[in-house]
Amino acid sequence: MKAIVILLLSLITLSCSIERVPDQRTVYLVTVADDFYNFNGNGRKLENVVTDSAAINMQLETLGEVHTMCFISEEGKRYTSSNPTFVPKDKNGNELSDPSSPLFRRFSYKPKEGEDESGWTVRDVMEYLGKIEADEDDIIIFTYSGHGEKKSGALMMNASFSSYEWDSISPEDFLDTITSLGGKKLVVLDSCYSGQYIPDSELISADKFASGDKEDRWIGFDYPGAALSTYTKGKKTERIKDLWIISASGKGQEASDNLSAGDGPFQEFYGAFTYYFLKALGYDTDRNLPSGRDKRLTVFQIYSEIRSAFPEYETQIQTPRTYLKGLDLILR
Repeated sequence: MKAIVILLLSLITLSCSIERVPDQRTVYLVTVADDFYNFNGNGRKLENVVTDSAAINMQLETLGEVHTMCFISEEGKRYTSSNPTFVPKDKNGNELSDPSSPLFRRFSYKPKEGEDESGWTVRDVMEYLGKIEADEDDIIIFTYSGHGEKKSGALMMNASFSSYEWDSISPEDFLDTITSLGGKKLVVLDSCYSGQYIPDSELISADKFASGDKEDRWIGFDYPGAALSTYTKGKKTERIKDLWIISASGKGQEASDNLSAGDGPFQEFYGAFTYYFLKALGYDTDRNLPSGRDKRLTVFQIYSEIRSAFPEYETQIQTPRTYLKGLDLILR
């Protein structure tokens, strides 16, 4: 099965043109992580989302000139930072000097002295995103680690620490905002039902699912369906021509907060999808450190590496998704 996946994704990548690499461009990085701390004991607290966001921030800083805005909700405190600092900690919350330590359990945001910890809302995130003034060659990268609503896939963000309430942003509203921006846009979502954000296109039809009592189950590839979709839907993508999206799961699937697949000493401390996303970016998962990547890095290459490395048994219940475009996006 893995050989078939690799072959299919290789053919997809080869079918795409590569965008030109500009002499100069700016990368705008917006990361959001919400651990739903207030929902602890209600089955909703997420253990690894801040670690996911921290590693993504550290690794993507290697892309060059990066303008960062980080929205973090961790253990009842909410921070926004354009220059975030994350520290490794052990299971008791003690700071470690080395993230490669076998005592490592998570990265934690380190607030600056006097920093406001009272919060941010969905509206703050979307207002910041909507005000980015990117030029044609610039790249906006948006990543989200948190919960997704089952029916709509909406990104959920804890709205109150005194009651079980949350705000959310629907796929429609989010896509309206992100597609209104200039530049090239890459959206990476590690949340349940995040496949709701993937526009209809040929690659989404290549994955075949069976509906279950609780969630969809991936059962293989539908090659004729993919070919038909290419013919019938190819003219409907003008609105998203400068947008690339990778989701952690399909429309009717949950996404795991961790995965112990024996693929490195720190894997269980990351979201199942984000761990393989980081590996594809070049993150040193054995040493738990960001690292540069010598070879060219493109969006479809990242997706191909995620799908080929993702454990087959996990793919059936959590299938990372993207959609085929005629143009690939070079990140490095």
